[in-house]
Amino acid sequence: MKLTVAGIKIKITQAIEDHLHKKIEKSLKSLPESADVHVALTVEKYRHFAEVTVKDKGYTVHGESETNDLYTAMDEAVERTEKQLKKHRDRSKSLKIKQNAAEKDKQVD
Repeated sequence: MKLTVAGIKIKITQAIEDHLHKKIEKSLKSLPESADVHVALTVEKYRHFAEVTVKDKGYTVHGESETNDLYTAMDEAVERTEKQLKKHRDRSKSLKIKQNAAEKDKQVD
């Protein structure tokens, strides 16, 4: 997995990168090695924005969050992305099951 962190009006420190890397490794551990994870962090006065985008073959998932604390915003954005990935995985599994069942019905006829 390739992790890219970009900061707009904020300097990306080693602590921020380490926190993101740990959180993403823990939450998004089922991602294949070919996946690209892009994190954009923005600060405007007292508002902190975090956007996480995951791109892989055939799908793109995006999660964002806005809070008063940067670390909370990052955590919430990663959690939202994780939920969307889980939803995508469940949908693709059920679709494969339906396709396999349809193929078996055709073979029986």
